[in-house]
Amino acid sequence: MPIASPLLRTALLVALPLAAPAADLTVLRSFPFPGPSGLAFDPLFCALWVANETDEIALVTLWGAPLRRFRSDLSRVDAIAVTDDHLLLSDGSGRFQEMHRDGTARDTPFRLTREFSDIDGLFVDAASGEIWITDDARAQVARLNAGGGLLARIDGATLTPPMLEPQGLTRDPNTGHLLVVDDADALDSLFEFDATGRLLDVFPLATAAYYDAEGVTLAAAAGLVFVAFDAGNTIVTYDYHPTVPADSPSDSPAADPCSVSGPPRTPLGG
Repeated sequence: MPIASPLLRTALLVALPLAAPAADLTVLRSFPFPGPSGLAFDPLFCALWVANETDEIALVTLWGAPLRRFRSDLSRVDAIAVTDDHLLLSDGSGRFQEMHRDGTARDTPFRLTREFSDIDGLFVDAASGEIWITDDARAQVARLNAGGGLLARIDGATLTPPMLEPQGLTRDPNTGHLLVVDDADALDSLFEFDATGRLLDVFPLATAAYYDAEGVTLAAAAGLVFVAFDAGNTIVTYDYHPTVPADSPSDSPAADPCSVSGPPRTPLGG
């Protein structure tokens, strides 16, 4: 059920208990992209894979310059995830396909799980092989093993504020935090969870220029979060600092494995 009232949104967000120090999310820049629905940061290319509910996916620089584009065997691609050696695509209706980065199919489309079907968010943990998904119809986030077995779930309807339309999601390898966006039919916000699934913070995202958040991804070493907004046809880059316990040591950030300070100087080959 949509939560349309700005006053209600404000009241819900004020009611949320925050850890200390709280997270921070600041807009850095944006670039246009038609109807983006799914995002995945690829450290191999220092670039973004983008789905937009067609059968195609695109690879673009962090500034939006096109690098490559190819079609999948799915009728549409809602979400995309990066693994160590390939891409995993979701059609939003329970079917998946694995693709190589050069656009060749790794296999034919398949179903990973019968329990969840309205899958709009997708993330693969490279270390464990576990797969995180969102199910929009159930308002849930689920953690699955590599074979599709359920390991844990977050019920968005029980949260304060509720997360009723979960879309894209990503996971911070440094903190284990999970970032999930819901769309304009709900709070149009970014939800931050700790590694146990406890809600830490909620960031309202919609502005006059862009709204209806659909996809999210993270360049963890650079502290950058990217959000795809369907309305406004925009991908926005944010500077992100996660919520950390008050007694957490202030470690220096890890060295960034790719350049995020400016557009690539040379085009991608291959």
